[in-house]
Amino acid sequence: MSAEPTPAPGVILVDGAADDLLATLVRALRRLCAGERARHLRAPPVLAAAVAERAGYAASFPHLLAAVSRDGAATDLVLTPAACHHVYPRYEGRTLAGPEELSVVADCFRQEATTEPGRLRSFRMYETVLLGTPEQCLTWRDDRLDRLTRWLEALGLRPVTRPANDPFWGRTGKLLAAAQQADGLKWELAADVATGVRQAVMSVNYHKEHFGAAFGIRAADGAPAHTACVGVGLERLLLALRHIHGPDPERWPAPVAAALTPKPP
Repeated sequence: MSAEPTPAPGVILVDGAADDLLATLVRALRRLCAGERARHLRAPPVLAAAVAERAGYAASFPHLLAAVSRDGAATDLVLTPAACHHVYPRYEGRTLAGPEELSVVADCFRQEATTEPGRLRSFRMYETVLLGTPEQCLTWRDDRLDRLTRWLEALGLRPVTRPANDPFWGRTGKLLAAAQQADGLKWELAADVATGVRQAVMSVNYHKEHFGAAFGIRAADGAPAHTACVGVGLERLLLALRHIHGPDPERWPAPVAAALTPKPP
């Protein structure tokens, strides 16, 4: 199983065995986070530029966002920066009868400046999204954090849980980032992806009403819906597994193989 660098920094090439493992990871995450019967989407690598604007990503991290151009002029598309951005327009203008949960995988791109291991510009992201009330989102977020922590431990990755912040809270920067961390809205699970290099392989997030208000999604009581999500960088997770257990999955410890096929909780 190989994950090789390419002439473009932050872009890797995986072989068939690694691609098979990525598919196994997606199946495991679907069972673990959303259940096998939950709706699942395979999103394209492009997103409507208007959605990135409304989601707040274009204003918050313009240096990471890549526009699709034709003959030097921007089109109405950008490269997908986060898989969940394909979800919220599906619910635009709707009032939810109850919580809605679905998963999505997308090829994502962020114009990262660094070339350290695991800090990729092109990568696949798995997300599970919940739309509902504040109580539903917080309960779900905490449950998924517990599930994923135990799963990473079963995979032998020795995850480190740490608070973090997201880019869609505006460009006021440090104050909002500090407030987000203080409120515990985002937690990352980090693992070693190379010797001396630890990266966040997944996160659990509570967005409050940010996306509900931006896309006119309402809970049953008429208030803007709240949202939460799980986000997993699939190549980073692959690199962490390869770093800890070696390049041949057939030689990995039996408990790791068992953890790759978890039963739904």
